[in-house]
Amino acid sequence: MKNITAVRPSPDGKKVLYTIREAVMNDERSEYINRIFVCNADGGDSIQLTKSDRNSSNPKWSPDAQWIAYTSDRDGKNNLYLLPLNGGESEKITDVKTSVGEFEWSPDGKAIAFVMSDSANAKEDKNKKEKNDWYFMDEEVKQNRLYVLWLNNKDSSGKRIQNLLTKENRNVNNFSWSPDSRSIVYGFGKTPQVGDNINFSDIALVNVSTGENKLIANTGAAESNPKFSLDGKWIAYECSDDPVIWGGKYWIKIIPVESSAPKTLSATPDFQPALLGWSSDNKYVYVTEPNKTLNSIYSLSIDGKEIIEWTKGIKDLMSIPYLNRNSDYYGFTLQNTSKPAEAFVSSVASFSPQEITNVNADIANKPVPKTEVITWKTSDGKEIEGLLTYPLNYAEGKKYPLILNIHGGPAGVFTQNFVAANQGSYPIAAFAEMGYAVLRCNPRGSSGYGVAFRLANQRDWGGDDYKDLIAGVDHVIKMGIADANKLGVCGWSYGGFMSSWVIGHTDRFKAASIGAPVVDLMSQDLTDDIPGFLTSYMRNDPWNDYDIYSTHSPLRFVENVKTPVLLQHGDADIRVPFSQGVMIYNALKRRNIPVKLLVLPRQPHGPTEPKMILEIMKSNLEWFQKYMEQKNS
Repeated sequence: MKNITAVRPSPDGKKVLYTIREAVMNDERSEYINRIFVCNADGGDSIQLTKSDRNSSNPKWSPDAQWIAYTSDRDGKNNLYLLPLNGGESEKITDVKTSVGEFEWSPDGKAIAFVMSDSANAKEDKNKKEKNDWYFMDEEVKQNRLYVLWLNNKDSSGKRIQNLLTKENRNVNNFSWSPDSRSIVYGFGKTPQVGDNINFSDIALVNVSTGENKLIANTGAAESNPKFSLDGKWIAYECSDDPVIWGGKYWIKIIPVESSAPKTLSATPDFQPALLGWSSDNKYVYVTEPNKTLNSIYSLSIDGKEIIEWTKGIKDLMSIPYLNRNSDYYGFTLQNTSKPAEAFVSSVASFSPQEITNVNADIANKPVPKTEVITWKTSDGKEIEGLLTYPLNYAEGKKYPLILNIHGGPAGVFTQNFVAANQGSYPIAAFAEMGYAVLRCNPRGSSGYGVAFRLANQRDWGGDDYKDLIAGVDHVIKMGIADANKLGVCGWSYGGFMSSWVIGHTDRFKAASIGAPVVDLMSQDLTDDIPGFLTSYMRNDPWNDYDIYSTHSPLRFVENVKTPVLLQHGDADIRVPFSQGVMIYNALKRRNIPVKLLVLPRQPHGPTEPKMILEIMKSNLEWFQKYMEQKNS
């Protein structure tokens, strides 16, 4: 199956760049690669621009739409390349030791700004070679820094001149050029560590010619993703609560370039706006955020009085929205539970999506199990929503095995994506083909239902959220669809935490598949790469409130477990360290509970290699089939 990973309308909206991702699996490779295509705005005359067997991604139009820049690792490192649209070969324009990250053309087309991580210095290389490469943790941090590459200025050796713009000890995350190409506003954190880019995120402005930096947003809130208005008079950015609350409120603020007094715009329904850009008349900013099981785009007036849902009435799941340079066209993908994602464009004037690709035509007409949104009431009267996928050949009146799938986060959300997609760890369509129903719940703590709902599990992991899940299972049983004696449960990350919690509190489930689980909250808090995350949810440090961490740790209830467990964990996971999976594996093994731990070499928190993802899916199918004792229907 092919995945569309970018949809980028040209500045004039007449053409569209898009990228298609495919898996490469052979004797020596297991990776995903992107290739770049261009077509007319109606989808006609599609041309493949990159044909390398290595990854080429993140294409960006030049301001005059005559060139594209993109990144590729075809030479071993992720470098910048230029490609003329009127014919010719790609030219490599950087030669970095580490990797080029995000980049943007200057509005005058004379330069490209990009982010690149620090490389090892000569002393560090020497020490590594001599096996003398000890270090003190959190000292001499390698930062992501902002550079500018001048496309028409070269040094005596013929290389394009490249200047470092952020010499300060800052980790640059995102940035935006001023319309006059003289300055860049950028968001930065304290270090590359994820927690340091949320808890300590600020905004600065740098003069491209002089390199002079000045702070423009520097409070206890997380301030990030700044974007210049098209007239250069304003900067918009995302801003959190002060202090930062994980899963808490975010707003859009705007600040005059010549002032230091920000203005807060209208709040969005879910208080999680992701800034897309400005309107062409500079009177609105555009944002996107989850809206229950879909996503929406909103227009916020800069007077702070108006919020308009641009996607009102949308019935499909919109993803990867992108606003073109002139702010008059969007590119995005649309999909639903029975139709794979394709690329679309629309005028900003009104939501009028035009399909421009048909890359999955070979699978679009294959049978897909029915999925519907269902709701139920939980113990305290809250209404909970979920997605129920029926067995492929469902017959009314027959009861089927049911798998409860729990999302991560905990502020994740299950959306109406294509159920036969090739992403994630749990093959929903394959489960349905085996004759299983699958319930994907959005319990309290999920995104898309407002901030009060999202924070309702603070200091209560495994409490009312657990009751929401069990109530959902009982609801499907009452619908006459699920066999109460054939239940399974699965989840990754927070879903792994909750799956571990479920089997420690009930023996109703005949099989469990648990991925990268948090099982001991204290050790998780002190070893993960997001310090502040658990302390925000528990509202205290573990040494000041040991009981709350202990009481809500699944490992504490392992003596109750009777359910056979398949564990999966990447050995390079730093979000939920591998030791968390090993702890519950050893505990279950000592108790003689059927358990397997699928170790995934090189894999981070979310597996990235297609061979590993395929093995996870296969192992899940085999595990549930073995212990739920259900034959194919």
